Amino acid sequence: MARGPTIALALEGQLRLDDQPVLHRAVALARQSGGRLLVLACRPQGQRLRGPHQRRLEAQALTSLHARLAAAGIPLLAFPQHTTAAALAELRPLVQPEAVLHAQESRLFNTWPVAAERFPRVFSQFRRALECSPEPPLPPPDLTGLGDPWDELPRAWLESPAPPPTSAGPDPRSAFPFPGDEPTALARLGHYLFGSSGLRDYKLTRNGLVGTEFSAKFSPFLGVGSLSVRRIWREVLRYQELHGADEGSEWMQQELLWREFFLWSEQRHGDAFHAPGGLQNRPPAAPAGPQEARERFARWTRGDSGHPLIDAQLRELLTTGYLSNRGRQWVASHFVNELQLPWTWGGRFFEWALIDAHPALNTGNWAYLAGVGSDPRSFGGSPRRFDLERQVRLYDPEQTHRRLWAAPAPLPL
Repeated sequence: MARGPTIALALEGQLRLDDQPVLHRAVALARQSGGRLLVLACRPQGQRLRGPHQRRLEAQALTSLHARLAAAGIPLLAFPQHTTAAALAELRPLVQPEAVLHAQESRLFNTWPVAAERFPRVFSQFRRALECSPEPPLPPPDLTGLGDPWDELPRAWLESPAPPPTSAGPDPRSAFPFPGDEPTALARLGHYLFGSSGLRDYKLTRNGLVGTEFSAKFSPFLGVGSLSVRRIWREVLRYQELHGADEGSEWMQQELLWREFFLWSEQRHGDAFHAPGGLQNRPPAAPAGPQEARERFARWTRGDSGHPLIDAQLRELLTTGYLSNRGRQWVASHFVNELQLPWTWGGRFFEWALIDAHPALNTGNWAYLAGVGSDPRSFGGSPRRFDLERQVRLYDPEQTHRRLWAAPAPLPL
């Protein structure tokens, strides 16, 4: 028998307990009403297709979160093919929640950091015009007393979500060998900021290509919602309080603001943000020879672009889902300028393949490199074009990355 009304929390892709404002509201509501808490993990409305690498991280995050909630007697019901509305319709004959609260995507700012009508198209203007400071994170709430036997629910619903796809474990060459759960995310945050020189050296090492320590590796956790961006920001401030601000910590803050810029830009511009012409409404020329372009694109998706440096990057992407910041820029520049293929094709493939894919961030970066987005050099000019031979001399002079990923990539799953 239920103890009281049911309060449902829809995670909407935010798979963590730390810094979940809506979880605090749901707990308070359940306590006020003498009720119980039910958590739903559904497919967020509008979420695009995720590839195998990001689905693996998501499954790991769900499994971990299910166990932590189950310890408090709170069920996490996973409906990966349903939106929240569809899941509630299926649940209604058995349980009718008195209230349904929906989690929001993790952002630094709860409201427009620059007024929507004045929101700039260039990052430097955004950074200078910020009208508020990032919101502080919230700790996980106390869940004691909010559980229930849930006898009215099918036992299969209460079981742990399906485990991650079976595999032999991460590829030993992977720069992101970590599982996607919240405890791992928080441990990685602590290690990078306080257990190593990672943050201090970040500006110097961030253009690396091989290994786990050249960059923070926070983005895959942010992508599946197992880490809060406000938690990262607060921990960077704590680092600065202890050690003083340095180039590494200030550059990390800038990268987090770039993330925020693209999220709010998408909200400001809507469909135009993802359109071929981007924010500049400047559609690139259609590829010559549509059939040849499609064949070129198909070879590219198999890691067979014809350029050794690019193919090594694509092999890493296909095998692990990860690609360094520098590698992503090389691949996008080559795709647009050398292969002369529509940037939206490459963007959508990245969105499927990347372990940290996010539609707004992915589109923002591809449009930037394609010369139709927020790159100030491209307004009235040409897109950035990387001299790949020079890039190799600068960032992989001994061809360490190229040799590491010399083996053919597996076929896309």
